[in-house]
Amino acid sequence: MEKTPIRIPSLDGLRTISIVLVVFGHLLHVLGVGHFGNFGNLGVRIFFIISGFLITGILLGEIEKTSTVNLLKFYFRRTLRIFPPYYFYLLVILATVLLGFISIPLKSLFFASIYATDYINPFNWYLGHTWSLAVEEQFYLIFPGILLLLGLRNTKFFLLFLVTVNPLIRLVDYQFFGTDPIWVVKGFHANMDALAIGCLLALFYSRLHQNNFYLKLLESKVFIFFPAIIIIFNFQSEHPRLFLGVGFSIMNLLIALCIDWSVTNYKTAFGRFLNSSPMVTLGMMSYSVYLWQQPFFNPENSGILTRLPFNFIALALMTIFSYYFIEKYSLKARQNLENKLFGEKPASEKAQLLSEKVQAS
Repeated sequence: MEKTPIRIPSLDGLRTISIVLVVFGHLLHVLGVGHFGNFGNLGVRIFFIISGFLITGILLGEIEKTSTVNLLKFYFRRTLRIFPPYYFYLLVILATVLLGFISIPLKSLFFASIYATDYINPFNWYLGHTWSLAVEEQFYLIFPGILLLLGLRNTKFFLLFLVTVNPLIRLVDYQFFGTDPIWVVKGFHANMDALAIGCLLALFYSRLHQNNFYLKLLESKVFIFFPAIIIIFNFQSEHPRLFLGVGFSIMNLLIALCIDWSVTNYKTAFGRFLNSSPMVTLGMMSYSVYLWQQPFFNPENSGILTRLPFNFIALALMTIFSYYFIEKYSLKARQNLENKLFGEKPASEKAQLLSEKVQAS
């Protein structure tokens, strides 16, 4: 049985880096430096790979204990983890629409509410980031069933197949449709390999860490070049065939290796930085930050709440409210309900936050 650590160091710090990339990319848009806004794409890609890694680790842990996966419990836990902050955000946006502060077609809000905006473009900034949340939700719905249906061994082959063919799928989409349809770049099928790479890292984790060549690679100084290579490929969107083909694939692979390096080398200076209190705290809050950064970093709005420093102040206030009064409350309610529904002893709040901080991107 492949195993992953219950408490995985460095991942909260990596989430912080991811959300900083997203906010920085959007800030550059606000400042009129649109091309460099592609940092947001990189931040989301890191989130996808972390999610694949963590969700697979959670499922493997359950399989190790019970030889199966309780799908009802899995979906129950995901629902109370993801839905409350998301629908709170949508309700606030709906209220601002009804009060006349902003203009958004109600059908766009509907498509966002059913996690369909990776295939149906909402055509507005306030819901523009929901495509990545849709990709994550579709992954949550599909992957546990695949794991149960195929079993561990066949799931590995299936994921390796996806990683191989996904660049071809993107290139075929681009050849016939260009990049105008949102699903060519942002659809679930266009991002399956990012999630699959994270899943494979969890599935092969023990085997990789018993391989001398891989361990030497993790210790090699060549890793200092990986972030630069990732950034170079991330800014190749003007060359769509390169970007959608090998570009996405190379970024996914190198990000996964960097994640494993960070997890493995958590005692290094950089590891201590990733696991420092500010990095961990912001990483834990990254889901709420991701939800609420969008309205305050809107390049199409010149209102006071989108200007420096008021946008950061507004983002901090809404993030704190969302995290402490929506996220943490729903997690506490989940613990109590889980005990009643599934007959399990609820974990402490600290243990809950440490083991189940799988954020949406």
